[in-house]
Amino acid sequence: MIKTGHLGKRELLALSVITSIADVSLFYPQQLVMRGSSAAWMIPMLSMLITLGVWALISPVLVRTDKQDLITLCEKSLGRFAMRAMCLLIAFYMIADMTTLARTFTEAVVTTVLPRSPISFIAAPFFLVAAFYAWKGIEGISRVSLVLWSWLAVGLVALLVLNLNWMRPDKIFPLLGYGVMPLITGSGLFLSVFVNILILTLFCSRLRNPKEVRSIGYISTILIGLTYMLVTMAFLMVFSPEAAMRSPFPLYQLGRLIYIGRFIQRLEASFVFIWVVMAVIKMAVTLFMSTYLIATAFRMPVYRPLVAAVTLIVFDLSYYPRSFVETVSFNNKYIVAWSWSIVIVVPLLVTMAYRIRKRGEAKKHEEQERSADAS
Repeated sequence: MIKTGHLGKRELLALSVITSIADVSLFYPQQLVMRGSSAAWMIPMLSMLITLGVWALISPVLVRTDKQDLITLCEKSLGRFAMRAMCLLIAFYMIADMTTLARTFTEAVVTTVLPRSPISFIAAPFFLVAAFYAWKGIEGISRVSLVLWSWLAVGLVALLVLNLNWMRPDKIFPLLGYGVMPLITGSGLFLSVFVNILILTLFCSRLRNPKEVRSIGYISTILIGLTYMLVTMAFLMVFSPEAAMRSPFPLYQLGRLIYIGRFIQRLEASFVFIWVVMAVIKMAVTLFMSTYLIATAFRMPVYRPLVAAVTLIVFDLSYYPRSFVETVSFNNKYIVAWSWSIVIVVPLLVTMAYRIRKRGEAKKHEEQERSADAS
């Protein structure tokens, strides 16, 4: 097992929440509105309830197994070949997700904050900082997340509160938007943002007290669902569904609207810090996870030699789409449409396979004891 350091409860909670809510500053609220119209704020809540149900099935297995994570559970229940295939599958998904994240983030910065700057001027420091934190490892990233997440929470709350004068509750009607079925299908696709499930199952063994993973999972899932719900609801009540469908960067747009008296206005520059911090932390976490899983699959003793190589690969792939629109289209067609199977289904299948195997072994052991007693 590759050494990655130890994690505390608060550090892992902050890391999993920030990584999962990073997309709230990009185009995900817009995509929610396009799927649910005035009821878009319901989709994160339905996804949260589904994720809580899945975690209720996964967490008991993690709590009962001492110092074991998704990788060791997969190897013990399905074999070494399946474990390596799972690691590579998740790693390739992470690389694809990093590609769209890097391109959309740099395009967003160029479009809104630095319109005269070349995109490589934004991308180069972004990749360097993310690679540095990934090289430091999950322990270093988690501590940075713990230091910053209270400031991020204060900033998000302030952003929503300072837009109260623009909010009109009647804009979230009709209450069901396009209807019940779009909400159900949208909630299934939106499961992909709950990356906390994947993070917790992969790194629960690094907790000083692994039994705390159950509460971390419930708390992080609720915080993630509430964050997306509140931001999307505020987005709808300020812009209306029709206008929100044409606004790809909700946090920036909400920051531009702040107007309280003559001297408190145009505060979007101060909220760019929130935007950048969340993107860097998510990029660093996904970069670390991809290199860690590739190293594990090929039985490498360390993951750090892969950080530079994977960073360069992602940097090159992020420029493959010809435009921001093509990047969003690729994300919706592949990442959003299928990532729920990686983030939710893979941990669920592995833990259920391990549970079935343990039950079979226990039943076999009982039969052997009975036959021994009978003889």
